Amino acid sequence: MTSPSVRLSRARAVHDPFDYYHLDATFPPDRAERLRQTFPDTGFTKVSSADPHKTYTMWARVLHPASPPADGGARPDDDLPAPWRAFLAEVTGADYRARLAELTGIDLASCPVEVNLWRYPHDCWLDPHVDKESKLVTHVFYFNRPWPAQWGGNLLVLGSGSADDVVHRVAPADNTSVVLVRSEKSWHAVEKADPRNPGAARLSAQVIFHRPAEPESTEPESTEREFRAAEPAMAARPDRY
Repeated sequence: MTSPSVRLSRARAVHDPFDYYHLDATFPPDRAERLRQTFPDTGFTKVSSADPHKTYTMWARVLHPASPPADGGARPDDDLPAPWRAFLAEVTGADYRARLAELTGIDLASCPVEVNLWRYPHDCWLDPHVDKESKLVTHVFYFNRPWPAQWGGNLLVLGSGSADDVVHRVAPADNTSVVLVRSEKSWHAVEKADPRNPGAARLSAQVIFHRPAEPESTEPESTEREFRAAEPAMAARPDRY
């Protein structure tokens, strides 16, 4: 049996202002490096919202939808690199699901799972919000190196719906991750990059376990155009992180 690469046993619990978990070394170093080096460049679409209750702009690629296609087939991902195929197989598998349920104390046995990749160029953000009730647990993995503190783009753990009520700032540093447990007070946001950011894109993967009822997918709500590696906003990212 292959040993799991997502090292949930290393998770540190945080209970203020709500329950979440932080992992400083999510994967073994060699696995983390392979994922970082092969983070996909293509297949992303721009998603945005002008809803005054939650505005955002970012780029998304769906690897595994919460609701399978009507024909029962899987979405084609022929260009997905081998390290990411292995990642996808692990986080949609029974062992990871069981270990995440043990960590959070939430029964995930029959929950639909969704997996997405995200790119936040320097002009992207996510406003303060509480996740939809359809979500139970979200695991966010970061693949950014280098990522100096002055570049911004932190995950903001908030005490309320105010962007100024910051309790913790979580840097999107390479090979770290955060497990968020949804509640009515689990306010969070992603801040814009700092002006000192040279144009680097913030890279992450997201695994969501939905309630067993009809899942409300976080798949792209508005598709404006496809991301391509030559986009000017991405051109300055150092070390292809």
